[in-house]
Amino acid sequence: MNTVEQVKDWAVLPYNTEKINDHYLISNILGSWDLLDCNEFKRLEQFSLDENDDLFNRLYDKGVIVKEENLPKIINEYRNLQSHLFSDASLHIAVLTTRCNIACNYCQTRTEDPADMNIATAAKIIDYCFGMRNQNINLEFQGGEPLLNWDVLKFLVENIQNFNTINKNIKISLVTNGVLLNDEKVNFLVDNGVNICVSVDGPEKVHNSNRVFSDGKGTYEKVKASIAMLQEAYKKRGIPSKLALLPTLSKQSLSFAKEIIDEYVGLGISIISLRPSNKLGGAQCQWDSIGFSPEEFNHFWSDAMDYILELNKQGVNIKETMAIAMLTKILKKQNPGHVDLMSPCGAGRAVITYMPNGDLYPCDEARMVGSDMFKLGNILDSTYEKAIKNPKLFSICESSLLDLWDYNSAFLPWTGTCPVLNYMSQGNIVPKITQTPKHKVHNFQLRYLFTKIIENKKNLEIFQQWTG
Repeated sequence: MNTVEQVKDWAVLPYNTEKINDHYLISNILGSWDLLDCNEFKRLEQFSLDENDDLFNRLYDKGVIVKEENLPKIINEYRNLQSHLFSDASLHIAVLTTRCNIACNYCQTRTEDPADMNIATAAKIIDYCFGMRNQNINLEFQGGEPLLNWDVLKFLVENIQNFNTINKNIKISLVTNGVLLNDEKVNFLVDNGVNICVSVDGPEKVHNSNRVFSDGKGTYEKVKASIAMLQEAYKKRGIPSKLALLPTLSKQSLSFAKEIIDEYVGLGISIISLRPSNKLGGAQCQWDSIGFSPEEFNHFWSDAMDYILELNKQGVNIKETMAIAMLTKILKKQNPGHVDLMSPCGAGRAVITYMPNGDLYPCDEARMVGSDMFKLGNILDSTYEKAIKNPKLFSICESSLLDLWDYNSAFLPWTGTCPVLNYMSQGNIVPKITQTPKHKVHNFQLRYLFTKIIENKKNLEIFQQWTG
């Protein structure tokens, strides 16, 4: 990393460099960046800059060069980019049950001792949500299959609004396999403004290769019928759809990038989250049949993104979630709230997970390790203030702070790491960062995005549309 060199009343902030094709990406820890051609980069390296030339003014506007006049703007942009450092958790994951009604091959949450959340524990979750110093509350129902604990789900939906006497911004979300949806449930969820995310891995062949009932029969037809039911409910009411679909990618998915995207477009979905399955929970014993390497995933993601960009140029509205999150940080210098792209990671501070018995975990992945290693306490006898002072959470924060590992990468402002996945892959929450699967994937994705920005202006225009 270059050192600060001060000349007169301006300075070039320390920056890292990454060569991408015939350009040089430079960035600093504040999130300021630019793409330079070879001659421009040479001038910067040699400090051959003049306040009256175009390169100087561009670097000043970008926040690479700092003067007293633009320092407040740079600081404010950094505060926006790192907003998770200045508030309590906003994402509250309530695991309503660890039971499930289907038997996915890659299930990460399967347990030998299934349990359901009761009303008393659910009520305590509401207390936790309103006790935090964050204006935003995103209450997300997970499982198992959360619809199996319908009474508690209804209790939480109905009562969290009743408790909102201080006008917090409340968003309620449900992640479901979709099989149990019926008229009663659909009407309740839609009428109460619940965001509904249904798991769909792609076309029937891909979906049914992993998402099956206990007898091995595929769930595709039932799930597709549930999606149609939801879409009809929104249409009937004349309100915007709050339906999203979510694929979990396995080895069986990797040859079908185009088909998976076409399935989502055909179902009227405009956002797809191309996320890999993780080697957690029950997926560990199935990994030889469902797993893949970071390099294999990167090849799939690149093919998928190429096709998505092609569709956008044809006027088809489809975009990818991780790309949106990264581009939001890059182009808008705003925090998209994606825990994996935070340094330190957002576990326990941006997100907190409640198990059926009230046990607290710092994130969704932490509950899937198969032990209490990452447990922070229990909401029935612990406050949030006590939980976030747990030494385990300090260790998680420290081990995910990329600056500590002399991580001199130009991608530093936009990436992060996951101590839980690092522990599962390396046996230690302190990572050999460049060898972690997540690092290999994130760096590939960031390089891909900058490569596309360099390629032509149309790609940049599409990316700008994605980030609003």
